[in-house]
Formats: sequence, structure tokens, C-alpha cells
Amino acid sequence: MIKIDMSAPELDRQIELLKLYPEVLAKHFTPALKSSVKAMETRIRPTIPVLSGRAQRAFGSKVTGKGINLTGRVGWYDKNDPIYPNILEHGAKPHPLSKGASIRSKKKSFFFNEFMNDPNRVSAGGTHVKIGNRWVTMEIHPGFSARRFMAAGYSAMKPVVTALLAQANEGVVKDLALD
Repeated sequence: MIKIDMSAPELDRQIELLKLYPEVLAKHFTPALKSSVKAMETRIRPTIPVLSGRAQRAFGSKVTGKGINLTGRVGWYDKNDPIYPNILEHGAKPHPLSKGASIRSKKKSFFFNEFMNDPNRVSAGGTHVKIGNRWVTMEIHPGFSARRFMAAGYSAMKPVVTALLAQANEGVVKDLALD
């Protein structure tokens, strides 16, 4: 998930004034933040890896909060959203698929690596997994590299987001300017 918040350094001097004039913030930053997260959602959505389409259906953007506590979110943020897009984004190390097997501790990870490096290792069976349109028995998942589709989308859209927030900032400065 990508989170955009209103804690940019250039806003610090305006925070106290904006607490007194929340309508100025709502007038300028709420639309800018909504446009930013929608643009980022539009940029990232086509790059989400697809198998069943569940990740794309659950993907979204929203702006929450009010006043100086606005937050824009892009990604999977609801309780029932899938967790695997996070794994796709960051990749996975090789790991056992056998029931009850885990390598989450350093000790278990050490023994797993020893097992993997043993040329005389004996298979413990495996788990049936569907790859493409066929089922295979796999004992060790080989892992995969990070897809970084969220990071790429954020990098591509950062100049747009920065420009929209800068425009909102200028609007606030003009509205708060004393004649």
C-alpha cells in the first residue's frame, strides 16, 4: 500500500493557521489529494500481476480524515483484501510447502538452508499446487523476485502528486495572505 499524508515540510508553517481555517484546507488539499490517489490508482492498476483478478478487483484508492489529518491511500487497505500483492511486490525466498514447515525463525531458516544444500536430501513428499492449468507436487517453492509494480507506479506518479500538492499549497497561501 502507498500512503500519502499531509506531513510535508513545506506545510509545517501553515499547520497552525489551517487549524483555525479548516475550510481553506478542505478547499485546496482535499481535491488535490483525491486527484493524486486516483491518478496513482489509474497508473498502477494495469501493472498488477493477474492470476484470478482478485487483486485487481480489491485494489483501490481513498482519502480519509478531515482538517489537517487527511490521508490518501492507494492499494489494499480493507480487512478482507488479499495479502498476496504484498508478496508479489517484495518477492519471496525459497521456502518449504510441507504442512507445518516454517522458516520464520533464524534457527529454522538455518536448518532449511542446510537441508537445501545437502546433495543427499530425501524428499518429504510435498504439496499439490496449481501452476498455470496443471497441478504439480512441490516440496520446496523456488521463490521469485520482487515485481515492484507499486514502487514503479509511485515513482512514475511522484512528480504529478508533488505538483498537485504544490498547487494546493499555493492556493492555501493565497487564501491565507493578509491584504
